[in-house]
Amino acid sequence: MTLTSLLALKAASYEPRSSTAEVGQIQGYYIFVNSKPVKEYKYIGTVKSSMTWGSGQFQDVRDKLIRKAKKEYPDGDGLIFNFYDGRTDKCNVIKIK
Repeated sequence: MTLTSLLALKAASYEPRSSTAEVGQIQGYYIFVNSKPVKEYKYIGTVKSSMTWGSGQFQDVRDKLIRKAKKEYPDGDGLIFNFYDGRTDKCNVIKIK
């Protein structure tokens, strides 16, 4: 019984790694850039940038993808961004459980 209790206690504890971080929120979304949440989440959909969006600077592309995600998938509460040099940037809209 003691061994079972110790194993259960070990499994329940979470040890942050060097890659663990707290993400910020923008316009009500948790923002993950080339990363993913530690908590379980449900994939809702993907929005992609168009080649004609503004200056191509990070903040400009990010903000336009956020607006597009809000419009197309209003139930999401997190965005997983993937930016690609010379290719279409995109973000996955998620619902964190």
